[in-house]
Amino acid sequence: MRLAYLSHYFPPESNAPAARVHELSRALVRLGHEVHVVTGQPSHPRGVVYPGYRAAEYRREDIDGIQVHRVPTFPAANRGVVVRGLGYAAMPAAQVAFAALKLPPVDLVLATSPQIFTGLAGLALARLRRLPFVLEVRDLWPESIVSVGALPASHPAIRALEVLERRLYRGAAGIVSVTDSFVAHFLAHGVDPARVAVIKNGADLDLFDPEAPPAPLRARLGIPAEALIVLFCGTIGMAHDVGLLARAAAIAPADLDAHFVVVGDGAGLADLAAEIDTLGVGDRVHLLPAVPRREVPGLLAAADISAVVLRDSPTFAGVLPSKIFEAMAMRRPILLGVRGEARALVEEAHAGLAFTPGDPAALLTSLRALADLGVAGRQTLGATARAHVLRHHDRNRQAEQLARFLEQLS
Repeated sequence: MRLAYLSHYFPPESNAPAARVHELSRALVRLGHEVHVVTGQPSHPRGVVYPGYRAAEYRREDIDGIQVHRVPTFPAANRGVVVRGLGYAAMPAAQVAFAALKLPPVDLVLATSPQIFTGLAGLALARLRRLPFVLEVRDLWPESIVSVGALPASHPAIRALEVLERRLYRGAAGIVSVTDSFVAHFLAHGVDPARVAVIKNGADLDLFDPEAPPAPLRARLGIPAEALIVLFCGTIGMAHDVGLLARAAAIAPADLDAHFVVVGDGAGLADLAAEIDTLGVGDRVHLLPAVPRREVPGLLAAADISAVVLRDSPTFAGVLPSKIFEAMAMRRPILLGVRGEARALVEEAHAGLAFTPGDPAALLTSLRALADLGVAGRQTLGATARAHVLRHHDRNRQAEQLARFLEQLS
């Protein structure tokens, strides 16, 4: 099979969407398929093109056997509705124009959303090439935009995006969902269930090796050996309630010896730093810059607990953050502030403890319970979590599942 895979993000960007596209594409190549990723110049999350790349150029790369086509990009930081919207709209137009001219023959077009305009680019390219179009849905747009408060549900832009969403569902030969929860949404929009495949997020089990040497977090930050390290590592975005960690630290009892380490960047970083300063918890909540993906396993290895937190919104009850699977792969118990499917998965896998999102007191109750388990108890949770990922969320197995679904549509 020859596949065109359109994505807004791709390495060296290190966010979850980039990792999913890269890891699935690499696994497809290993299975003997030809994969052409059409993406932009890397600039996430600050809207500054990475060194060695130029915003206005077309560039072709071979990364792990994947043919990567980078189109001209309008860099936009991960903040601000107007500028970010322009960045989102500009790249899909370039994806269609350059892919139509430069992409060799392929059998099928797969586009990953969000952002939703990438889906539109995939549909347009498929129509130009007279090929089947498959839409991969990682978050529900425009519903997620409303959930983070970027725009109200009544805004004309949201109404227009809802029309586009319905058009993409109608035009897709198949839909790939990353959660079970999204399927009901697709069926409510008239999608035939036979056209939907659920391929959840997972982990690269070669990269996320629990025997990876730990990063020197304690020495770097002066954290005592007896204190728990609770790690949040990833995008500090509009959907992530990372400030909850600071609010929990502010009311933590003296006998709960825990330090919160936040590693990442994104639209919420400045607000988080201000909240830490206002609450006076800088001695217990440590901010570190984002790191390349290859360094994340070492950070998890150095932590005692991995925190996964989202805003308390019904929309987010249907998501499965990739941080869950990476922590599970590294045998780290999870402190989970997400409702719905994510909570059910963590509880089913006995991979950690959940609490009510947005509630710092509830977070501390669950953290206390994890602390009381001791090292041996947390290791037992971690071992169970790793076993669950090996059975159900290995990227290589997910690529095989994706290939079977796409081949029946091509």
